[in-house]
Amino acid sequence: MAKNYIEDSWRMPIQKMEIGDRLTTKQRVISRTDVELFALLGGDIVPQFLSEEAAKAHRWKTQLVPGLCTLNIGYGLLIQAGFLADIIAYMGTADMRFLAPVYPGDSIRMETEVTSKKKTEKGWICEYNWTIRNQDGLAVAEGHNI
Repeated sequence: MAKNYIEDSWRMPIQKMEIGDRLTTKQRVISRTDVELFALLGGDIVPQFLSEEAAKAHRWKTQLVPGLCTLNIGYGLLIQAGFLADIIAYMGTADMRFLAPVYPGDSIRMETEVTSKKKTEKGWICEYNWTIRNQDGLAVAEGHNI
């Protein structure tokens, strides 16, 4: 039977989980500094990522968090939770979609479900679905990782 784990009470890498098991990470607030450093580091200097006024001029509520910044912080939450502790190689993301805007000051958490495990001579190949949710429980991004 599948289990639902909450990070506060549990630390186990994906390889030791069973198909159908789920993990919900802790939440993390995304700061304006996170956004600006990420945008500048990657050269993603789209005005609505760096300026509240530019974002509002494009009809956004305020400055936006780049989708890939949201995803990167989500992966960090999985690493901190121990879910990706024993990963040897990242093999890809499929069906990734950004569903709703994320703004500085929003909190996000990552929810996962193990969908496949296969033992090989080099280790396990594990697959999981993931959803990033904001402080209101709204799904803001989703995908499938191998």
